[in-house]
Amino acid sequence: MRFQGILRVLQDPPLSGYENMARNEALFLVGEVPTLRFFSWNTPTLSLGRYQRTEDLDVPFLQEEKIPVVRRPTGGRAILHGDEVTFSFFLPIPCPHRVLYSIVQGVLEKAFADVGVFVDACVSKAPSPRSPACFSLALPHELAVSGKKVAGIAQARSSRGNLFEGSIPFSLYRSLFASCFREKERVFRELCEGALGLLEVQGNLEKHDLIAAMTARFGELFDGMVFGVWTEEELATTQKLLLEKYAPSSSYHYER
Repeated sequence: MRFQGILRVLQDPPLSGYENMARNEALFLVGEVPTLRFFSWNTPTLSLGRYQRTEDLDVPFLQEEKIPVVRRPTGGRAILHGDEVTFSFFLPIPCPHRVLYSIVQGVLEKAFADVGVFVDACVSKAPSPRSPACFSLALPHELAVSGKKVAGIAQARSSRGNLFEGSIPFSLYRSLFASCFREKERVFRELCEGALGLLEVQGNLEKHDLIAAMTARFGELFDGMVFGVWTEEELATTQKLLLEKYAPSSSYHYER
């Protein structure tokens, strides 16, 4: 499947989790063109799915370790972000979400193969029903190697279009990740059994090589591709969201 138009590619410097999520939501709210955004984190950050409840979190630990907590505009479960390739993909064209999941999964499969990482032909049909951690088990639209999840993908959709957010860990800090939750031993066991960082698959893999492969493969879906910049409206919406929704002092992140 191909889409008309030019794909805009954005590459941001490391930012706080609050600004990263505000920028993604600004894309979703006011973005006008297909956009592939790569971003990173200026400190390890725990992100929660849009509707995820918080009773599983060890809030005193998070506060003591000064690990920020943010909510994503998309769904899914908690991810501890750090040494990874993180991306968002906004398509301002309403499309059945299962179709787009399949397209994004296919693009990632090709990009992974381009850098020598070959994913499983199929993954789990259902996640652990209790686990609060995104990487406990792979869903059918995600990617796994040897039965272990290597990429998490979540989506939000509206009449304006679809927003994807994806996390591809290079290093999976299982102990710190598990410590963010009350049931630390169970989550740690699930992460050991169900997830891999890419450096455990291919020790010499470089982030810039994967980003280049992903950029090329997403670009194949469109008539062309350009490395662009944020619009004034997108940046203004980001600032508004930062002040009203994603401010670190907001209780929004810990709402149940």
